[in-house]
Amino acid sequence: MKKSSFTQKLFQNNYFLLVLALIVSFGIWVYMSMNSVNDTNVTISNLPIQTELSDSAKDLGLQVFSGDTTTASVTLSGNRTMLGQITESDLIVTASASSVSTTGNYTLPVSATKANPSSNFQIVSNTPSSINVVVDYFKEGTFSIQDGLEYSVKNGYYGSTSMPYKELKISGPQSEVMKIKKVVAKGTIEGELTEEKEVVAQIVLYDENNNELPQKLLTLSFTTMAVKVEVMPEKTVPLKPVFINKPSGLDITEDMITINPSSILLAGPKEIIENVKAVNIEAIDFSTLKNDVAKFDALSFDVLDSCKNISDNNTVSVTLDLSSMSVKQFDVETFSVEGLLSKYKSEVTSKSVTVTVVGPKSEIDALTADKITAVIDTTDANGKTGSVQMPVSFKFSSATSCWAYGKYQANLTITES
Repeated sequence: MKKSSFTQKLFQNNYFLLVLALIVSFGIWVYMSMNSVNDTNVTISNLPIQTELSDSAKDLGLQVFSGDTTTASVTLSGNRTMLGQITESDLIVTASASSVSTTGNYTLPVSATKANPSSNFQIVSNTPSSINVVVDYFKEGTFSIQDGLEYSVKNGYYGSTSMPYKELKISGPQSEVMKIKKVVAKGTIEGELTEEKEVVAQIVLYDENNNELPQKLLTLSFTTMAVKVEVMPEKTVPLKPVFINKPSGLDITEDMITINPSSILLAGPKEIIENVKAVNIEAIDFSTLKNDVAKFDALSFDVLDSCKNISDNNTVSVTLDLSSMSVKQFDVETFSVEGLLSKYKSEVTSKSVTVTVVGPKSEIDALTADKITAVIDTTDANGKTGSVQMPVSFKFSSATSCWAYGKYQANLTITES
């Protein structure tokens, strides 16, 4: 009990506690001082490797391309306190290329040095000890991107890719850039598609033998891009012939016309393609047709902008058999002027016009010149006065299935009223 009481009194003595604190602090200081002067090793990572060519090589236009090995780690030895203050700026890591004077692949030694030679630490080692580089001329090219997306759409639907970019720039060693023969945006979408889908496609490079090329020495303007797959329903629609100057009473029966192909396959937004009943073929002018078989081998057809023609045909051939018709010439002396503004008046100076008329034999046989009117269209003459020549069309008072073959003009004089 006496001993415990003595100890308790001792720790209640302020002078004793002060002395004890001084002793403990001194001990800690001695311990820290002894450890701080001890040497230790520290590794500094992610130090950039500097590669410099000789001035003569630079003058030739050569550059160093180092691929993906661009940083190094350096192990240092020295005072623990000193090493704790080391930063990236205190070290220089270089790959020597001073002896390189031509293009090629080289293995360059890597070494680390102090930025300040008098710094109180030692360099133990550096990793890597060497790097592989390519010395070459710089080249940049623009390449078209091919669609390499893999997907499937449900039966009755059509899919097409929409890429935000059609080209990209690639730069790097001349020898590597010149190997590139094809650039493809590759990606895969699983399942059968019935609606639009988006996927991130990877840019892949290929040589002339379709072998994939590494990209580590190359700089691409982008390496991925979002590609959309547009998915639309399909529909087969007939091709419809269109005619200009066709007589209103003439029926074109199936045995008179052949259309090849007779239909095409379209894809488009559902709300639009449901209402597409037919696609119009490029118009055929009846004024160019006689009583024979007319063939048109490459007529275009008009597809809505919102739809796509996904058939193999971009043109259509049409055969029109009018060999059953008759033909006869008439001297027409009856004229009518149309399209002239009220402030002008006209006088037809042509006495007659000879017209070739084609039509069914029954109507041709019954047709006479006095049942034909030559209609002069003066729409393009407004603003002109004097003697002019204008195009002529013909009206038949009784023959509703006949038409005029050829182009005709008539003379008239226009004056102001």
